[in-house]
Formats: sequence, C-alpha cells, structure tokens
Amino acid sequence: MDLINKKGLAPMADYSDYIFRKICVDHGAEFTITEMISSDAIIKNIKPTFKLLPHEDEKNIGIQLFGNSPSVMSDAAKIVENYGDWIDINAGCPVKKVVKRGAGSALLKDLDNLSNIIFSIKKKVSIPVGVKVRIGYDSFILDEIQKKVEDAGADYLIIHGRTREEFYKGIARRDFFPNIKEKSKILIGGSGDIFEKEDIDYYLNEIKTDFIIIARGAIGNPWIFENKIPNIHEKFELCLKHLDSLILDSKNEKNGVDRFKKFLVGYTKGIKGSKELRSNLSKLSSFKEVKSHLNDILTINELHNL
Repeated sequence: MDLINKKGLAPMADYSDYIFRKICVDHGAEFTITEMISSDAIIKNIKPTFKLLPHEDEKNIGIQLFGNSPSVMSDAAKIVENYGDWIDINAGCPVKKVVKRGAGSALLKDLDNLSNIIFSIKKKVSIPVGVKVRIGYDSFILDEIQKKVEDAGADYLIIHGRTREEFYKGIARRDFFPNIKEKSKILIGGSGDIFEKEDIDYYLNEIKTDFIIIARGAIGNPWIFENKIPNIHEKFELCLKHLDSLILDSKNEKNGVDRFKKFLVGYTKGIKGSKELRSNLSKLSSFKEVKSHLNDILTINELHNL
C-alpha cells in the first residue's frame, strides 16, 4: 500500500470498474479502490460479485467491502485479500438501500460495531485495512470516529466532510483536517468536492492530508489526476475509446452503450451543443449513434470558434 502524498480514484458504485480504473491510472491516478463489494455476496460465492474484484494487472489497489457483521466481513476479507493490496471498509456510503442494511454510513451510528469490524478483519488478513467515513451520521462526531478507528488498529482513515444526512448538499467541510491530522497516528486521507487542481493543492499542501481520493471530479475528467485541461478533440477521443472498451466488455453493443451513458454526461459537461445529446441519452443504443452526436457537437464548436 503506497498512499503518501498520492492522488487516487475513489470507490464509486457503478463507476469505479476495471475499465474506468485503468483509464484513470493511464492519466495519472497513483492508486485506485474498487467500487463497493458486498461481503455477504462474497461469502455466498455469488459469481458476478467476483468480477468487481481487481484484475491481475492492477497495482496499488484497495478492495472496498461493505456490510455490518464483523464475522461476515472478516471472512469475506480473507477470501479476497490476495486480489488486492489492502482492504477498505465502507463506513461512508449515504445511499438509502445500503444504510437500511446497517452498512455504509449506518455504521457511524454504532461505533462499537465499526470497531469490531476493523479488529476482526485485521485479525484475519495480512494486508493493511483502512476505513472510509463521513464526519458523522447526522451530526459531527469525527473525534469519536477517529479514536475508535485508530484504537481498533486501522491503517488509515479517509474522511468525507459531510454527514450522512447532508448527502452531497452544500460544500464538504475541510476545517477539521489539521486537528485530526495532529492527533492521529495513522494516515489521514481527504475526500469531498475535489474538482480541479486548486482543490488538490488545498488538500495536499494547505491542510496537508496524507493522500486524497477523487470521486465525482474524475467522472468524464480523468485528466484531473495529471493536472491537465484537455481540448475537445482529446475529450471525445477518450470518450469513444471508453465506450468501445465497455461494449467489448459487455459483449453486447446496447448494454455497453447503456453502461456508458453516465460517463458521457461527464465527458460532455460544459461543452457547447451537448445539452441536446444529454437530453436524448435514452435513445442512444449504438457506437455509431454516439459518435455521430459527438461529431455534430465538434462541428458546432468549430463553427463557433471561427
């Protein structure tokens, strides 16, 4: 596990798959974490779940597990430990269906259980174990969280500066990082509202988090990892390459296009003429159709710049 002063791709359900992880690494991501993986599904040997695990060619990658049972999560961690470089415990996901199962940010309502999960996994595996959290469930309790996580033996703590109840509203808090960093003996990672170079610099150089993970800021913009602003041709070239990879992986053109639509919104965000494309996403079903729409947008922008 090599994280110090590094920028990584955050674990995002339905986004941080192998193909997108590889694209981000190609553009400067220094580590990645899988999308969240159900510990229950691992224990039950549900085959599609194993496809979410890292591939053999991936380096410096964490496996994010979610659940609420110390025994189940530790058993699942033991099963998957050889696939990645460390285990990341999801104690931050705010999505209702995850929270209803007592997982994700619901763990912040029972810090003793979170502590037991960390301790149990640490006993079972020989690789590092970290935790991703929010600053609380419905109020700020980060000091308690930090102590519980550290005392349980975690190797790092990634903090997103919102409570579960805030979901993604407003601006993620960052003011607490210096205090948490000062009293912590483990690595502290920053997360939340990292959309441009200035945000990266602030986390790593101003408030001096040990590392950062980038989530929504990387969707459609993997260049954020290499501090580059691409031109429209570079954006659309990668856009089509990404789509082609998803079609090949899906072994079905329409399924690949459907998987790609959420990324297409990111790749075309802020580009003149792209609003019509995004409003017609549901109608797209082939590589040819996507390429035709992108060519139309290119033409609009080239004419606009004459």
